[in-house]
Amino acid sequence: MAIARMRKVTILAYEELEAPLFEKLRDIGLMHVTKSTAAGTVEQPEEIDAYAETPEYVKRLSQLAVIKSYFERYNTIKKSFFDMFTGKKPEISFSQFKNAVATYDIPAVFATVQKHDQELSRINEQVTGLELKLQTLEPWKHLDIPLCEVRQTRTCDTCLAVVPSAVLGSEALSSPGVHCKVIWQDKGQAGIWLAVFMDQAHGEPAASSLLAVLGGTRLNLAREVEDYLDAGLVDDIYHAIETRLSDLRKEQEAILAKDAEMAQGLLDILALTDYYLDKQNLDQVRNEASRTRFTLIIQGYVKAKQIDMFREQLSSFKDIEIIDEEPAEDDDVPVYLENHPIIRPFEAVTVIYGYPNYHEQDPTPWLAPFFWISFGLCLGDAVYGVMLSLFSWWFLKTQNLEDDRFMRLLMYCGYSTILAGALTGSWFGDFPVSFLKGTLFERITSSMTVLDPINDPMTLLLVSLAFGIVHIWVGIIVKMVGTIRDGQVADGIIEHGSWVVFLPGLVLWGLSVTGIIQSDIPLYIMIAGALMVIYSGARGQKNILLKPISGIGGLYNIVGYFSDVLSYARILALMLASAIIGVVVNTISRLVVDMMPGVGWVVIPVILAFGHLLNLAINALGSFVHSGRLQYVEFFSKFFEGGGKPFRPLTRVRENVSLTD
Repeated sequence: MAIARMRKVTILAYEELEAPLFEKLRDIGLMHVTKSTAAGTVEQPEEIDAYAETPEYVKRLSQLAVIKSYFERYNTIKKSFFDMFTGKKPEISFSQFKNAVATYDIPAVFATVQKHDQELSRINEQVTGLELKLQTLEPWKHLDIPLCEVRQTRTCDTCLAVVPSAVLGSEALSSPGVHCKVIWQDKGQAGIWLAVFMDQAHGEPAASSLLAVLGGTRLNLAREVEDYLDAGLVDDIYHAIETRLSDLRKEQEAILAKDAEMAQGLLDILALTDYYLDKQNLDQVRNEASRTRFTLIIQGYVKAKQIDMFREQLSSFKDIEIIDEEPAEDDDVPVYLENHPIIRPFEAVTVIYGYPNYHEQDPTPWLAPFFWISFGLCLGDAVYGVMLSLFSWWFLKTQNLEDDRFMRLLMYCGYSTILAGALTGSWFGDFPVSFLKGTLFERITSSMTVLDPINDPMTLLLVSLAFGIVHIWVGIIVKMVGTIRDGQVADGIIEHGSWVVFLPGLVLWGLSVTGIIQSDIPLYIMIAGALMVIYSGARGQKNILLKPISGIGGLYNIVGYFSDVLSYARILALMLASAIIGVVVNTISRLVVDMMPGVGWVVIPVILAFGHLLNLAINALGSFVHSGRLQYVEFFSKFFEGGGKPFRPLTRVRENVSLTD
């Protein structure tokens, strides 16, 4: 139950072995590769060549990103509701993966995708333009004059125009030399064909002058559809455009059909993306190695218990030298948390805050029992605990999780919630009392009740504060043990051991004053601890006159510990919130029965299910957050240093797909 011991590994090899050696390291997945700092690598790195050829994987990843985005318009990888939360990747067989790598023509597909994308953009642009032309022509379909004939001649000015419907009977439109035909009318506007003889014009376009008087607008439909004027009448032009639209849509459908067929290979694209991401990652890791003129030097870390396996896996390379040694004090050693299967789920709590550094203790075994108890007390309902445990168990059985620590943590916390709920008589709130009064179940649950948080909150507050005192006290003990383990025995005993004695002595003395404990021993323990704290505060003061002040000032830290203990009152608040909301849901259900006789019993299951599920969701989240907060702020602050980086051995990249046999 600790941080896994590591061996610092240095591999010396001929430079020509670089590619196969790194590929082997990736395949065995045992070594966390770091930047090499080996002495003797005196050659300076080559200057970056601005004209150097771009690596193949860069080109392919860029092309695959475009293809993937294009294919996702037509095809999506189906994911279940839970897959969105678990990050489960689509599965592909190893044979299909190999076939995709060997046969998939990425450049050809990329070129096709680009061509189709451009063609679809062109078609969409043309379709949009033609549809607008149809909308413009629609009201003029009954015009019986070829559109190309609607123009100005030497003796007559003819045009199409839109005028207010109110001027259709005006004298201006019926005066000599003016001819008008109404083509359409709609919403106070009218479309007309207008002919005005030129001798009425006085040197200006005759129709334009008249329309200015009438408040109308001259139209030039011929310019809008000049590519189709040969069709003749507006109706014929309209049908010609419809024919062109039909041809464009057929062309579009043919491209879409080909795209949909190509998009069935989306899974291959995802697999190929992983393939080239793996090449990119391998190339980046290779840059971490240092080189002499002929030699490659790779450095990193391997778990101590796997070092023999590591050597065996690389035994096929005859011309390499593997050196493993204990990491130095100043080495930035990666951290792998290695705990008993029962403790392992609680690593999820630790890593949210951060990894410990390699040279300190893993806090997980210490926080595990306190987080487990705290969560149970905060949620505090036996039925909620059953639901949480069963859901977590089902989720673990049905979902193939890469990291199952969090779900196992919830399952374990469900057990503590069952225990806390049974001891506080909370089963769906007060469900047994509200709906099962006098039954065997109600009598059994009542017999297990030790504390009623609603009717006796002060006792629960004292339990919460006592829990906090023990939690903080253990944190100080952990710090003391860690300090002693680092060889600072005197500092560990005097600075931290003094509080280990003083705090429980102070609490026990308080209990003896109230008469709960009939003994003078707590007083002596408290005095001994206080003297140790005073000595601890004074020993660092060089000025002999200030030593007494510094020593007594050391006792002031009790205020900080008192403040920390008060934070544990949140356990009372959260348990009360969970219990009271459950009671309210049950009360509402009973009221519905009284308000709706007969029918109320049909509605009750809905109210109970919705209310209690909502209460479970909200308070389970609150229980996790606040239990974690007690670990991070009150507990970790006593001993945890952190700053470690996780152990990540070189392995194949699997960001998009999961390989199956």
